[in-house]
Amino acid sequence: MSKAGLMSTPICLVENANGSLCVCKHALEFLSRINEPVVVVSVVGPYRTGKSYLMNRLAGQQSGFALGSAVESKTKGIWMWCVPHPKKEGHTLVLLDTEGVGDVDKGDSKNDSWIFCLAVLLSSTLVYNSRGTIDNTAVENLHYVTELSEQINIRSPLSIPDGAAEGDDCHFVRFFPSFIWVLRDFTLKLEADGKKVTEDEYLEFALDLKKGI
Repeated sequence: MSKAGLMSTPICLVENANGSLCVCKHALEFLSRINEPVVVVSVVGPYRTGKSYLMNRLAGQQSGFALGSAVESKTKGIWMWCVPHPKKEGHTLVLLDTEGVGDVDKGDSKNDSWIFCLAVLLSSTLVYNSRGTIDNTAVENLHYVTELSEQINIRSPLSIPDGAAEGDDCHFVRFFPSFIWVLRDFTLKLEADGKKVTEDEYLEFALDLKKGI
């Protein structure tokens, strides 16, 4: 598929209706026509924290993924936008905007987990989007991310002997994409014990405090 054939606007990849997830056929057909390597970036995190805005910026656009200013979550299911990769010639950037977790209107943590699992499995890079400081809630959510990764295993092709049946015992490999934590609207000074710290050091400092509780 040529770059001219890429999407001008996002389309729904996974529909979330009545608590059930369903892959949209036209989205799969579109993906099947892409004949170059793809880089898949998904964004996950609490609802109403600006995930769609972030993905629009990654696409190099001001609009595209639906934005909302009300308390109700705007994105439902998983939406996909395929654009030319800004830095890798001959690659397609597939952006996946997911429904926010913890939507009080939905109130279904199991449904949240399904969407989160799909985002992990589909991604080259997983972006966790949150607001404010790294507090106890944020650390608990990070723990949820790592716990989930422990449950996701992919069958390794190298571990299946020639002639082995599908039901035969074989090894599995743990899978998890590259992980980026985007902390928005952060207003504190990056200082700890009177010294300036990096973003990564701030995360480590917050995790150390959590361990000490």
